Amino acid sequence: MQALVSVCIPTYNGLQYLKECIDSAIGQTYSDIEIVICDDCSTDGTWDLVNTYAAKDNRIKAFRNDKNLGLVGNWNKCIGLVKGEWIKFLFQDDYLDTDCIAEMVQGILEGDKLVTSGRRLIFDPGLDEKVKQYSLSQTLTFERLGINSSVPVNITAERISEFAVDNICMNFIGEPTVIMFRKDCVADVGYFNADISQLCDLEYFLRIASKYGLKYIPRQLTWFRVHRQSTSSSHMKNKLFMLNYLDPIIITHQLLFAPQYDDLRKAIAPRRKVKLTQYFRVRTYEAKKVAMLSNNEDILKFKAISGKYHQIESYANGSIITKIAYSLIKLKRAITKKA
Repeated sequence: MQALVSVCIPTYNGLQYLKECIDSAIGQTYSDIEIVICDDCSTDGTWDLVNTYAAKDNRIKAFRNDKNLGLVGNWNKCIGLVKGEWIKFLFQDDYLDTDCIAEMVQGILEGDKLVTSGRRLIFDPGLDEKVKQYSLSQTLTFERLGINSSVPVNITAERISEFAVDNICMNFIGEPTVIMFRKDCVADVGYFNADISQLCDLEYFLRIASKYGLKYIPRQLTWFRVHRQSTSSSHMKNKLFMLNYLDPIIITHQLLFAPQYDDLRKAIAPRRKVKLTQYFRVRTYEAKKVAMLSNNEDILKFKAISGKYHQIESYANGSIITKIAYSLIKLKRAITKKA
């Protein structure tokens, strides 16, 4: 198969690792590519470096936003700029093996919509040892879900749907850097959901894979950087409510009610539907309780999301069964923490 692949590199203050990232895109053995770099108003010299590369390689299309669009907004902007039949994301801190795209394109069939692969991890200096060990031993992979193959394997939409409900809000498909998907999926399932702050990639790729399945290449074709993140920083503090509470209920709301997930709901057994529903109800009730006990900003965030996703508002006060389930979950968490 020969098809134009658009490599999307969304950037924002990524100067530290960007050269290695762009070099890995330029050095691909697969030649039929364009490299779309969209800078989100960087202030650290990122844009100057991008222009230096664009002046030397006509495959590089450089764009700069008039105003900062934020993480998800910039991802969506990249998608809107591409001309290729396939979209391959590459994040500014990561890089690709030289034959990554060639391996992903090889063997693609007419019905394939999404391709993913294994990846290696790069750990930032000073990274907390617990984070490192979790990344190495606990992060979900297809192998840990029982997909063991030495050659590319097709995983059906039905099985993806089951994995999604059995591992709610856990990213088993992979980070955007390991993904390549057909551009025509955008017309079918839409763009990334900007209401989701952290797990927007999982939710988006689930939209595609729960409808069409995916092709998994067990070879490690990409390098993904694991960053040092301090939960004491003001930035993380401002996002914790979104990360821990709103992201999970938005995603499960979509799985339960959004038209894009009709196929997932048809594919899963009744017991999985019950599990998903219970998770949504308990986490919605918990999110409202936490918001009311924290600060006005979190309350406003919860109200904004409730107004947009109406079933969240319906379940926010919690039924008697939901309150009992929440109490049991809190007890279980406390026991686990002590252990």
